[in-house]
Amino acid sequence: MHIKIQTSEKANGNKGSVNALASYLEKEDISNENKSFEKNEFPEPRTGFFNHSESGIFKNEVVKSIDTNKKALGKNDAKFYAITISPSENEQKYLLKHISGKEINSVSELRRVERRAYEKILMRYVRKTMDEYASHFGRESLKSGSQLVWYGKVEHQRFHKGTDQEVKKGLITSGSEKKGLNTHIHIIVSRKDIEQKYKLSPLTKDKGRKNNHKINGKNVKRGFDRNLFTIKAEKLFDRAYNYPRPLNEKVEYQIEADKNPIKASEIKITRDPIKKKN
Repeated sequence: MHIKIQTSEKANGNKGSVNALASYLEKEDISNENKSFEKNEFPEPRTGFFNHSESGIFKNEVVKSIDTNKKALGKNDAKFYAITISPSENEQKYLLKHISGKEINSVSELRRVERRAYEKILMRYVRKTMDEYASHFGRESLKSGSQLVWYGKVEHQRFHKGTDQEVKKGLITSGSEKKGLNTHIHIIVSRKDIEQKYKLSPLTKDKGRKNNHKINGKNVKRGFDRNLFTIKAEKLFDRAYNYPRPLNEKVEYQIEADKNPIKASEIKITRDPIKKKN
């Protein structure tokens, strides 16, 4: 499970309107519509955005909700953040086999009803993850994603960029669709909670330590530990779908491997009963 939290170049570092980013996230819907028109077929209805309780939400509602939820935010403050949740190929295959009963190597192999079931599973997981996101800020009264203003969009396509090695070697053209399983979920979340009481930044450098920061006269935890958030989101996935995650797929292992490849190798050996005996 890979989770990326960032600001958007399409919105001046998230200081302005979310309109450009929300419009960009409709690209897959538009692409699918164009493909249908080229075949002289009537396109499927757009899937739209979803939030903690609804789906099929229009872009205009997304923009209005995010852009107006900015009480006490200054001109140069970020108004929202972009989160991308990308299940690994193994995680995707696991879910798809559960849905279809067979090995799936591309979402295009699914029947429409299967694809919708897949998307519903992902939306359900994202809602649980946003509960964790809300509680991860350590605010006593903030425990649920329903207390946030956020919208998600499921996408199944990724495209090659000019920085890809295959493109640089001339093997593939920039902008061409990547093969295989590329499902991911984009999330736009407001900087302020739904009651506009808190400024919530997942990009702060403090990692959730307690200090003398006060809100309404109370000491509160400040910051957002992104590594810990990803670990918790991964565990949510494993518990929800009984995913048998191998050690080398765990976030803790990957973090350790990035810091110290030798130490990571030792961890793998001590936790592997077969290698431990040898």
